Amino acid sequence: MGSVEREITDPLIMGSAVDCWVTAGEKVFRDKYMLVSRRSRKEPDYEFQLNQSMYNSVEKMCRNITSQDAYKKLRGFTSQKILQIDDPVGIFPGLCGIPDWFKVYDKETPKRAIIVDLKTAKDASLEKYYYHCRDYGYYRQLAFYYMLININYGVDFDNFTFRHLVVEKDSLDINNVYAFEFEPAYIKEALQELGAILADIAEEKKFAPHNASWDKAIRI
Repeated sequence: MGSVEREITDPLIMGSAVDCWVTAGEKVFRDKYMLVSRRSRKEPDYEFQLNQSMYNSVEKMCRNITSQDAYKKLRGFTSQKILQIDDPVGIFPGLCGIPDWFKVYDKETPKRAIIVDLKTAKDASLEKYYYHCRDYGYYRQLAFYYMLININYGVDFDNFTFRHLVVEKDSLDINNVYAFEFEPAYIKEALQELGAILADIAEEKKFAPHNASWDKAIRI
């Protein structure tokens, strides 16, 4: 069985730090992340080390986010809950995911649900962010969260609202915050892609690195 090594990059560290503060609270962030004068990759806690510049940027982004009306409307949402499906998928015993926030209105008829994910982006203008979502598979990610909530809470697709709360990581540290709501048709399209991907995973007998072969060359 193969494995994929997780690469710890500065953008990943910054994004995780912002996510920690905004979804779990400032105290949790300050307990988990440390301000250091010099970061060291040799230390086991490297991914929780922030230099002064990184620390300042995280603070500013988080204070910008938490001051927004869109963020304040998330009061009462479930945050960072692990959702899982126990049905086996190929060699895997099940599937799980952690939406940043979601809320199921189970007292309403029909039931409805809202999913909100927190993202950082260099440029969150409409056109740029649309392609950013395509490049990074965010439509499939929302489709996956829909699948988890649908199975666990029984909410039909037509009663879902899909949202992103996005903060810009710009060089001037302005850190504008944007609220995006996704077209359901695009999520439904991504759901079909996700179904094909899961079907391929179910056929795998072992999880191994991809091997390029001329016998299976892709004709373009």
